Amino acid sequence: MTDRGLIERHYEAVDEGLRLSKSRARKLEFDTTLHFLDKHMVPKATILELGAGRGAYSLHYARRGHRVLATDLLKANVQAIQEHLEDEGLTSIEVRQADATRLESLSDRDFQAVLCLGPYYHCRTREARRRCLLECRRVVADRGLVAVAYMNRHFAIGNLLQMGVTLRREHYESLLQVDNTRTDYPDSFFNIAHFTSPEAVEAEVRSCGFEVIEHVGSDGPYDYFPSALDALDEEAFYDFFSYHLKTCTQPGNRGASQHGLVLLRKV
Repeated sequence: MTDRGLIERHYEAVDEGLRLSKSRARKLEFDTTLHFLDKHMVPKATILELGAGRGAYSLHYARRGHRVLATDLLKANVQAIQEHLEDEGLTSIEVRQADATRLESLSDRDFQAVLCLGPYYHCRTREARRRCLLECRRVVADRGLVAVAYMNRHFAIGNLLQMGVTLRREHYESLLQVDNTRTDYPDSFFNIAHFTSPEAVEAEVRSCGFEVIEHVGSDGPYDYFPSALDALDEEAFYDFFSYHLKTCTQPGNRGASQHGLVLLRKV
């Protein structure tokens, strides 16, 4: 896993729950992920979420009657989820601080579903990513569901340019030939993230004993023009969202998306 201090400093200024809901383009990732998870989630499942952030997904499933263990590397995020539980009186969710690459306290095959919607792309070395994936495989039940989110390198440059981030040669080189050791990039997210490609992700998860059952471009290219989505009325947005769900599994849309999602079965 990437250095905890770097991750803490980056996320001190980020409310992950707000990030997933502050605009339609950002909420698109959340709603798309839920749509595909729900296709494969069994009723009243036992769910482990790794890197739960402020708990958007864990709270969603706990409110719907699933049994959830929400974990995060950062103490501040664990405390934030706990506060939500106390405010809502939820009893179907437990919260722990944990490193997704080291789950020694959890037993083999304990969960029907494992959500890894953040830790994988914070594992900057291949060794750390494999540890994360193999731990997911160990704790999920036979034929259980594992969901892994990743950051798409094809999207990164255009998005950063649009945001006004000044890119240097090292940014471009880090996406052409991944450098897992540098922590002095001008943009802080490059210091804590692994950018990959849809093809590389599929190869890596298969090498860890999974089969791919769905592969989704979670938010498509729509982060390039979020204001256009926000301007749609409810009916027009519903029509757009229906179209997005029918096309986001196409290879071209995976390549254009900032976030990718692979749904896996343990084999």
